[in-house]
Parts: sequence; C-alpha cells; structure tokens
Amino acid sequence: MEELLPRLSAEEQQRAARFRISEARHRFILARVMLRHQLGKEIGIVPESVFFATGKHGKPRLDIPGIEDPSQFNLSHSGDVVVFVVGSVDVGVDVESLRDVPNAERMARRFFSPSEQSVIQSLGGATRYHAFLRIWTQKEAFLKATGLGVGMPLREVETEPDPAAPPGLRAIAGDKNEAANWTLLEVEIPDAVCTVALRGPAAELEVQRFTPVDLT
Repeated sequence: MEELLPRLSAEEQQRAARFRISEARHRFILARVMLRHQLGKEIGIVPESVFFATGKHGKPRLDIPGIEDPSQFNLSHSGDVVVFVVGSVDVGVDVESLRDVPNAERMARRFFSPSEQSVIQSLGGATRYHAFLRIWTQKEAFLKATGLGVGMPLREVETEPDPAAPPGLRAIAGDKNEAANWTLLEVEIPDAVCTVALRGPAAELEVQRFTPVDLT
C-alpha cells in the first residue's frame, strides 16, 4: 500500500486517510489505482494525468483537457473484489459477494417487481440468495450506468428474474422500449455475482484480472 498510495491525487489520499478500517482503506486505494491505471492505458496518458469531475446526476466522469470524447467508466466493490468497467458508451457495473441473504424475501417485497418477487418466493436456500443478488446487480448496474442511482426506485427497473435465462431489462418505469436500448452482461467472478450494463446492443466484453502485485 505504501507503494500505491503516492499514485493517487492529494484529494484521494485524504479520502483514504479517513477510512478507520484498514481493509476498507486498502480496497479504496486499490480501486482508485486500478481506475487510473486502466483509464490512462485506454487514453494513452500516465495515470497521474487522469482527472475526474462530476457529470450528469452526480456520476463521475473524466475531465482531461484535449480529449473531447473520453471513455465512459464505472466502479463497484464488495468484499475482497473490486470491479471496474470502461467503454465508449454509457456503462455501469455492480458486484456483490456471494453470501446468505436471510431477509431476501422481505427485501424483494420492498424493491422488486411482482415477477421478480415471484421467483424469489419460489426458491430456497443458496439458490434464492444467488437469484436475489443477480436481480439486485442487474438493477444497480443499470442505475449506475445512467447515473440515476437513488433517483429511480429499484422496483421500476424490471429485470429478467429467471436464474436460468440471460440477464436483461424488461421495462424501465413501465417503458419496454427504453429497456430494449440496454444490454446486460454477466461476468463470472469466483464467489461473487457481477452484472455490467451498457447502452446499445450486445458488445464483446474483454475481462482482465488484477492482483495488488500486478498494479505495483
């Protein structure tokens, strides 16, 4: 961590220092270093020259002089996993550690559509937990891609709830045409559930894996 910390901006280093739990601080440092490393590589500049600003709906964006059409990106983390997605269109990603969700049915009644609730109620045990997290990451990936976040209730983002079917959006606030403008892709990560959302038709997703040593 001592090697990686100087690669962050002064503001990011201050944010890192505010974490009282070392694991959370390390995760933040690794996430920001990975973000700078990959965005710099994508654009062709050194990571230290990567600057950020706040875009529409508060979503972070690149702010680099001389680059008119910067890459779109998004970041998510859960447990020991940090996931970052970059593309030429609006993109979002959400990852959740695979775990028990004892209150899955209660949360589904609050945040899921009737069809999604039905699937959760029909399943049990680990299968229910996995299905719940899969639906959850589909919703969050879309909201993060748009930057809407808490601006749209999760219930209004209707997803494909069948665990055996490919991920997808069925309707956005009841609008099936808007849902058809988006593609959801599932990324296989050990002991985690991860969904990427992108505006437009299905695209090839290149997956790269890093450890802290790779980033040093």
